[in-house]
Amino acid sequence: MNRFCYDIFKSSLAEGLIQPHDKIIISLSGGIDSMSLSCLLSDFREKIELDLHWVHFNHGLRPESVGEALFISELSHQKGIPVTIVKTDRLSGHKGMQNQARDWRYENLERTRQELGFDKIALGHHLNDLVETQIWRLVRGGSLFSFNPILKKNLPYIRPLLHIPKLELESYLKEIGQAWCEDASNTENDYTRNLIRNQLIPIMQTCAGGKLEEKLLALDHDARLLKALFQESVPSEQFECDRLAYSDINAYPPLLACELIHRYLLHNGQTEINRNNIELILKQVQSNRGNWSINLKDGVQISGRHKTITIGKSS
Repeated sequence: MNRFCYDIFKSSLAEGLIQPHDKIIISLSGGIDSMSLSCLLSDFREKIELDLHWVHFNHGLRPESVGEALFISELSHQKGIPVTIVKTDRLSGHKGMQNQARDWRYENLERTRQELGFDKIALGHHLNDLVETQIWRLVRGGSLFSFNPILKKNLPYIRPLLHIPKLELESYLKEIGQAWCEDASNTENDYTRNLIRNQLIPIMQTCAGGKLEEKLLALDHDARLLKALFQESVPSEQFECDRLAYSDINAYPPLLACELIHRYLLHNGQTEINRNNIELILKQVQSNRGNWSINLKDGVQISGRHKTITIGKSS
């Protein structure tokens, strides 16, 4: 275990991401991030007992996928870590393919975890992923809460590399002599996230005078504190409900009131919410107006009646 590995081991242990005798599923694509995660967790076993199992996904979208699966299978034999390879041919050509692929991976990770009786699922998200997601949320009109978009620990999921830059992970793999797979689609600009990664972030790096990741990581920290303040101030039963009272919303300052509305909508399955929707709802509530409605996507309607907000289908 080299120094880089030991530092991540210590922080993972101190933050409760891992503990002795954990049984951990690792999502292994073969790229720099997941390969680093796999090698690090494997070396952690020099210090504590861990039971590891890889899951590799073949999305059936690129000709390189077959070779990548073979590479992972051979590496599994070399390292003595079992692997489950999951393949599909149902994603190609679908609208919202990236979201569908993500949901498909999470469903299969959870299914495999339950079938094997494992405790945790380790994902290779790193600091660059965090920054990209923060910027994506920013350009989509997210609130201050959205600057903490990825959690290090959200059991059963753990992300030990979340605050590590990708360049450091690449250096680590080179130092230990471990090869990885390159996904050529990451260099294409067909998706918003790739545009952010390949074009927008380099410009922001120049404008920031360097250390862009550190500056955005500080915002992540502030957003975590803001979320903690919300959790301390707002009882979960106020938004984990079918009906949201005006009086509950008006009891808080606008920043917390907007987040209360947001959490209520999320609890009731409304994930496609924009800032304008939330601010319009808050405006109606603050005016104590009744008999209003706002139409969202997919025929969903938010209504205000008798000083209470409800969610239903638009007529």
